[in-house]
Amino acid sequence: MTKASRSNKKTVHAYSVGFGFRPPYQILMDGDFCKAALEKQVYVKDELPNLMGDVTRQVVTECILKDIKSRGHEFTSAYILAKKFEARRCPHKETPVSGYQCIRDLVGTENKQHFCVATQNPKLKDRMRKIPGVPIIYVNVKQQGLGLEPMTERSKQVMKLHEMEKIKPLDKETLKIKRALFSNEEEEKKADAHKPHPKKRKVKGVNPLAMKKKKKKMPPPPKKKTTESVAAAAK
Repeated sequence: MTKASRSNKKTVHAYSVGFGFRPPYQILMDGDFCKAALEKQVYVKDELPNLMGDVTRQVVTECILKDIKSRGHEFTSAYILAKKFEARRCPHKETPVSGYQCIRDLVGTENKQHFCVATQNPKLKDRMRKIPGVPIIYVNVKQQGLGLEPMTERSKQVMKLHEMEKIKPLDKETLKIKRALFSNEEEEKKADAHKPHPKKRKVKGVNPLAMKKKKKKMPPPPKKKTTESVAAAAK
């Protein structure tokens, strides 16, 4: 493993521990990066996983694609390359913005979606360095490969604050509340354990005394003989 590879691995690990980056790493790329990668014959889909040490997802937006296309014939190959990557939604559906502005808005002030930004644009690099927790990837022109910038001092400071918050002792009031909640939960568990469990009621059959006896049907009374039928019988 080269010195550069060890340095990249250390940087990726720092972002994982300090800011919660996890593979697959999302690589948000602009047109300048795509153009430089083609010029230096860097096969992005292979080199990015090698650089980050794990699976990556190459990401662009509609704004980035439109921005590349608008830059004319010089960026035609970069546009064709960018079209092959995953298109991510951005908040500029109604009114598209420049690739610079789109990446800036997606990353925001905290980079909650954990984007790594791949760019050759000096202005965008400077902007991303001011935001804690943004890995910056670039095409290394001299070595004809990819590079990962070291973590900025601002990112290191924020990472230390995160670590301090994890090990920071609780203040007295918070500690009392937690203890009270814990003791109440324990008491409730003990009380539930000592409570007699109610016996299940057995399903009883029908009470025979409660059953109504069926009434016997009485035979119909004999029909009375009429005078005509009696006279007919006498003959």
